[in-house]
Amino acid sequence: MTAEQLSRLRTIVETEIGQIQQAVAAWRDCNGLDENGVQRIQEHAARMSSQEWKHGMDRRFQELLRLLCHMEHDGFCFCEECGEDIAMRRPELLPTTSFCSTCMGRKEAVPAE
Repeated sequence: MTAEQLSRLRTIVETEIGQIQQAVAAWRDCNGLDENGVQRIQEHAARMSSQEWKHGMDRRFQELLRLLCHMEHDGFCFCEECGEDIAMRRPELLPTTSFCSTCMGRKEAVPAE
């Protein structure tokens, strides 16, 4: 991956991290949470649904932070399965991908047990 491609991918990842941070801040405002995340609303169903969303955002945020750290290493953008370069278009669309499209296709084609 060239320095320009890496820079472009870093911008994509940092932009998504910023969007997650803004969305979580808005979530706190909408759900009556204080700055420490302490719940102040009473409706259980709404709370569970928004908690699931928040957990998903937290997971994605951590994935992206790990990706930023991983981008500093030489092994970045090589398929974990076959070791080949991952085409730049793939990480631009799925920044946290660790498989090339061929290997991912094979993984998805295997029926779950």
